[in-house]
Amino acid sequence: MDILIEDSGRDAGNTIVLDRKDAHKSEKIVITTLDKFVEENNLERVDFIKADIEGAERDMLRGACNTLKTFAPKLAICTYHLPDDPEVLEKIILEANPNYTIVPSAS
Repeated sequence: MDILIEDSGRDAGNTIVLDRKDAHKSEKIVITTLDKFVEENNLERVDFIKADIEGAERDMLRGACNTLKTFAPKLAICTYHLPDDPEVLEKIILEANPNYTIVPSAS
């Protein structure tokens, strides 16, 4: 998957653009999965994962299935970028490790 970081020109920072070739000012970056990062760095534990990555949370979680299964880290994941995020993200997490308890954030 191509990942581009687009300079949105706003003070809010950069925007992740997935599979889009028409980004204004963009830079292609190399990414890895959390599972691969954990393996390559021989991490003995992962305690906490926090992610607010502009709609790419589901991709991050799919690339962290072994980490979720093995270490069951606490998660703080944004669930508002895509309309079906709450259901999709919960499904990915529970498929990786059914022992998780999902606690929705207060609105």
